[in-house]
Amino acid sequence: MPDRTKLTLIGLAANLAVMVATPPVAIAEEKHIPLPPSQPSLIMRPGREFAADSYVHRPLPDDTQKDPRSDVWVRSFLAQVRTHYGTVAVNTEGHTPALFIAGPDTPTVRVRAERAASAGWSFPPLQRQWQAVPLPEGFRASGGTDKEAIVYQPSTGRYWEFWGLEKTGRKTADSSGNSVDEWRAAWGGRINDLAVNPGYFPTTVEGYAFGTTATSLALLAGLITIAEQRRGVVEHALHIALPQTRKGHQAWPAQRTDGQIDDSEAIPQGVTFRLPAGLDLDRIPMDPYARMLARAAQRYGIVVRDTAGAVVLYGENPLASGESDPYHATGGIFRCPDGKAVEACWSYNRLRGFPWERLEAIKAAINPAPR
Repeated sequence: MPDRTKLTLIGLAANLAVMVATPPVAIAEEKHIPLPPSQPSLIMRPGREFAADSYVHRPLPDDTQKDPRSDVWVRSFLAQVRTHYGTVAVNTEGHTPALFIAGPDTPTVRVRAERAASAGWSFPPLQRQWQAVPLPEGFRASGGTDKEAIVYQPSTGRYWEFWGLEKTGRKTADSSGNSVDEWRAAWGGRINDLAVNPGYFPTTVEGYAFGTTATSLALLAGLITIAEQRRGVVEHALHIALPQTRKGHQAWPAQRTDGQIDDSEAIPQGVTFRLPAGLDLDRIPMDPYARMLARAAQRYGIVVRDTAGAVVLYGENPLASGESDPYHATGGIFRCPDGKAVEACWSYNRLRGFPWERLEAIKAAINPAPR
């Protein structure tokens, strides 16, 4: 493939991955251990969901160096919060993916690498990754313009993610010979062995950067799962999206970027923020939900993943859980009174007290993005 064509496809993938956020209204360590068939969610474990030494699971040392640009970036972060709804929220429905767990015997089917807006468009390197996907019963896309979904099969360690997912209106045959609805998606990718994956889709030798996000960070790597939120402990890095990120430059672990701000002081995608190791979170008044995420931010960090219309973190979409609303229902994650989703229990209010102003950026090597 000519280089110009290859680079156009890579740029297109980055543009496709722009996340548009809505206003904030609303175990064992061995690899390939099957989860119970009825499990609606999971608690991510090192060496099963991403490598134990990946940025996803590796605790930040107490003496991790602060980046010299940290103060500038934190000021930018706080300014973006102030000018975009005045809050940080957790996406839990639109613009965040559902996590579909496929059993070992789930029939497989092809998902087309195809876009409705571009008749006849296909991308063979991506299509090869989606030839045999184990789509569980009830599979569907998240709400919002992103239309995302994750499929994970613990018995094989394989993982798929999709962006721009929709039914084609046609039927196709699955591996059992059954006639099923045909699906297509505009972008995404497959990871063959999640247990050893570094938390992102590495750029291929041909120069392709797969994965739904603008940075090629895996959706699951920074997702706050329903099971983790119910447990009250998150033992991995978090992902965040910002409205304004630097154009043309990125920091590890980002593999690409869709940043649009042409300013050397803008925050590059891939930068990791953390709360200082010596900060006593127990002495800071905050909601229990905020404290849970603050502990994760202190120990593992918050990685800038995407561009969005607000400052948002990502919670698991409950579409795959079989529950109507595990966040706002009676006894739900956000502790809504009488199961009513009133403003007091929306996600941004559950983050009240989180010490965003105490964030620090860890030392980062900023590199030009691939062209």
